[in-house]
Amino acid sequence: MRKYILIILFGIWFQNAWAQNQDPLSPGFDFNATQDSSGQMGDGIADTEEGDQVNEKTPVKPYERIVLNMDSITNLIVYTAVVEQDESSSDSLYVRSKRFAQQYLSGAKGVDKALYEVDKKNQKLVINGQLTAYAYSSKYSKNSIGKYYFKMTILYKEGRYKYSITNFVHEAEKPNSGTPARNYFEYYYTTTTGIRKVDQLLRFADKDITKMLVNFTKAMKEPMYLDEDEW
Repeated sequence: MRKYILIILFGIWFQNAWAQNQDPLSPGFDFNATQDSSGQMGDGIADTEEGDQVNEKTPVKPYERIVLNMDSITNLIVYTAVVEQDESSSDSLYVRSKRFAQQYLSGAKGVDKALYEVDKKNQKLVINGQLTAYAYSSKYSKNSIGKYYFKMTILYKEGRYKYSITNFVHEAEKPNSGTPARNYFEYYYTTTTGIRKVDQLLRFADKDITKMLVNFTKAMKEPMYLDEDEW
C-alpha cells in the first residue's frame, strides 16, 4: 500500500514540474524553442514542400544614363583637352592636324571643300568632320547606322595645342525614299522618351569619338629622329 502511495505522489510532483517549465514566467522555460501552429514545439524552420521557393522582391536599380561633358555657356556636348607637346612647333602641329583630317574625317568621297575653316592669324583650324556611325552588337561585330557630323576646333601654340569637338549631329541611314533623320546629340542626351535606345546610341558614339581622339593625338606627335652622334 505504501508503494502505491509513493507512486501517486511522484506522479503529482512530475506533472507540476512539467507545467512550470511551460510557463514563460517560470525559470525553466526555454525561450529559444518555438511553437508551430498545432501547438507542438519545433526548431523554428518553416516546413515547405519540395521545390517551393521563397519569392523576395529585390529592388530594381535605376537605369544610369551616360554622362557627357556639357559646355556651361553653350549647353553643347563637348570633347576638349589641352595637349602639351614640347618638341613640336605650332606650324608642325598645324600641318599634322590638316593631314589627319584629310585621311580620317573627310568622308569616303575625298576631301570636301568645306572641310576647313582656316584662321592662320590666330593659329586656329576648324574642321567640319564626319565619322561613320556604328552600332556594336558584340566585341567583334558592328553595323553602320549612318554618320556623325561635328565641328573640331584646334588652337596652336609652340609646344602645345588645344582641341574642342562640338556641334554633334547624328544622321541615320538614308531610307529608300525621302531624307534621312537627323538629330543633335543634345536631343538624345536630354530627351525623356526612348531613353535606353538613344542612350545606347550615345555610348556607341562615345566609343568611336574616343577612338578617333586616340588616333588624333598619335598623329600629332613628332617622329623621334636618332642623332647621328648617338649611335
